[in-house]
Amino acid sequence: MSRRIWLCADDYGISPGVNRAIRDLIENGRLNATSAMVVGPAVGREEANALKASAKANPRCSIGLHATLTAPFRPLTMHFRPIEGGLFLPHTKLLRRGLTGRLDFELIHTELTVQLETFTDLFGRPPDFVDGHQHVQLFPGVRQAFLAAVKEAAPNAWIRQCGRSRPWAQRLD
Repeated sequence: MSRRIWLCADDYGISPGVNRAIRDLIENGRLNATSAMVVGPAVGREEANALKASAKANPRCSIGLHATLTAPFRPLTMHFRPIEGGLFLPHTKLLRRGLTGRLDFELIHTELTVQLETFTDLFGRPPDFVDGHQHVQLFPGVRQAFLAAVKEAAPNAWIRQCGRSRPWAQRLD
């Protein structure tokens, strides 16, 4: 029985150097997936076009959304909460809020929907897969909003989760 292994580099859009390295690895057949942070400081139409061109050299390459809800990045939606100094909360603070039931489904859902729409605008299509920066898609208070946003905005995308196959790693039908 053969297995298919996906080698994915996260954080496309975090810096120009990371972007160049990911594109080089894709072009040389060393990676077959990358996930882009649409809230990152080094993402835009030019960087998206460069990534799409690199992926053409490796037709097995999948491009996904690296949904981001933690600092030091800024939300795309104006009324997103909770934030500190205009930035998403740090990872541990967001987790604490989720564990104590203090995250608003609608605000999280709206932010993730806008990130999915931004990805689609930049790349000209929905993402092949979606995952979460720092695995925030698994947090209580985030998980349901994440799944709902992906199902609505990218119903053919798969949810990427590292490790053994889990029910949440399957396509959303």
